[in-house]
Amino acid sequence: MDILFAEGSDKKCVQLLDETMKDLALDELVTRLTTVPEEKSILRAIMSRIPQNPEDIRYRQSIMKDLTEQPELRAALYEALPMIKTMKDHAGTRRAVSDSDNALYTLLSDLRTLSAYVKTVKYLDGELARFELKSPALVKLKNDIHAIMATEDFTTAEEDIAKMLEDLSTVKSAIIGINFAPDLTIESIAAIEFLPYQTASKYKFAQFAAIFGPIIQAGQGAMALTKTLGGRSFNYEDPLLARMAPFIEKHLKRHFTDIKKTMAKYTKMDNRMFTEMYEGLTFYLLCAKFAETLKEQGYETCIPQIEEIPDHSLELQDFYNIRLAILGYKEIVKNDFRFSDEEKLFILTGPNRGGKTILEQGIALISLMASLGLYVTAHSFRGLPFKNILTHFPIDENLTINYGRLGEEAKRVQTIASEADANTLVIFNETYSTTSSTDALYLSQDLLHILKDIGAAVIFNTHIHELARSIPEMNEWEGPGKIVSIVMEIRGDVNTFKLKRSEPDNCSYARNIALKYGITYEQMKEKSHAGAAGATATAK
Repeated sequence: MDILFAEGSDKKCVQLLDETMKDLALDELVTRLTTVPEEKSILRAIMSRIPQNPEDIRYRQSIMKDLTEQPELRAALYEALPMIKTMKDHAGTRRAVSDSDNALYTLLSDLRTLSAYVKTVKYLDGELARFELKSPALVKLKNDIHAIMATEDFTTAEEDIAKMLEDLSTVKSAIIGINFAPDLTIESIAAIEFLPYQTASKYKFAQFAAIFGPIIQAGQGAMALTKTLGGRSFNYEDPLLARMAPFIEKHLKRHFTDIKKTMAKYTKMDNRMFTEMYEGLTFYLLCAKFAETLKEQGYETCIPQIEEIPDHSLELQDFYNIRLAILGYKEIVKNDFRFSDEEKLFILTGPNRGGKTILEQGIALISLMASLGLYVTAHSFRGLPFKNILTHFPIDENLTINYGRLGEEAKRVQTIASEADANTLVIFNETYSTTSSTDALYLSQDLLHILKDIGAAVIFNTHIHELARSIPEMNEWEGPGKIVSIVMEIRGDVNTFKLKRSEPDNCSYARNIALKYGITYEQMKEKSHAGAAGATATAK
């Protein structure tokens, strides 16, 4: 049962590029959700794939609502995860035990899988009955499990498993007779007597065999053991276990004949309904817990209203970048934003450290989280999230050896132009900042021109103020939507981190930076006079 997609879904997704995941700091978010390596891997895989069908988004939202509104349900399902993982680790899918399949390893593995399956079904049937479920996925899971419980096979399975485990427990140890050659190599195994109790030996080789020779692998050929010498690993055969294997296998096969026949009754019990939902259930439980944590810490979140609006608008009210919450900021400035067919391309300017990058990254993260069916960091979200997100942030200088900074930017831009469409959000952060202002203006205009033709939604964060001032000319280009100039506001030489519609103000940005670093004429003159006065006093 794949609980990530609605029934009948084509499961179509778009995989985010590695560069985009890095630019959006997706790994930072994943690490905040869990520190367990396996869980991090699951989250990263799911959160980097954007569902294309709005029904899949709504399907996920309903599960999130059930899990966030009923913490006890979330706790109960979290307890089931290790049981499901046991099935996944031991078999993945049930193996049929046929007459020709006599491998003891297969038989024992199937027994463990069946035991875990019965335990999981019984546990979930009892737990899910306690809750009023609304999401189609969890309602279906509840009904399917209850139907399994009612079958005759399941009724007898629990009793049969108990009997088989009791039979297995009768063999606790074995006494072995060994004949040695004159050079102390093993010549033959004289006898093996199996006992219903455990024995102990003072001899080191017996302890060695007990540690490295699990009976479960008997019959699979000579035991191959791994030894490390000088930092290198190599395999070698243990001669004692190799000689013992046929005896052990013969005894255990005879002993397990009845168990094999019993197991054959349950080959139709399919645990894939559980193993296939392991990753999805892990994703929901961790994200729901995080949403509850944000709420407890006083951060506002909402479930997006997923609907197609006539002008294809996407409206955010009082949104903020989730990374600010992860970092523990309490006084967070919130903003509104709106994309539509009429306004899809925005040129963003403003002072350094004025919040430009945080703002555009926050919009992209909210769209991504909405598409995944998660809560988002805003007062409200209305519309459809973007079906793809492409980004271009400053690249690591160590990665520009082959092409140079501008060459690497050109490669990324080319990829963006070829991947983007009318349902794509494209985020630029100081693109072409390493070339001359004249060249940067020319290159940026060409880039915006092609994206306007495509109809992509764009936020172009830049210090090229001439680009924003050329908007009237750029709006003469063909293509849907207008290009709009937006700025991060400054009041009284102080960054407000609020977004507003305006042309860029070169002087105010420059003065804001100069004041911050103490390099205005007045500040430097005052320091110069103070330094001169101090030098005079020292001379006296």
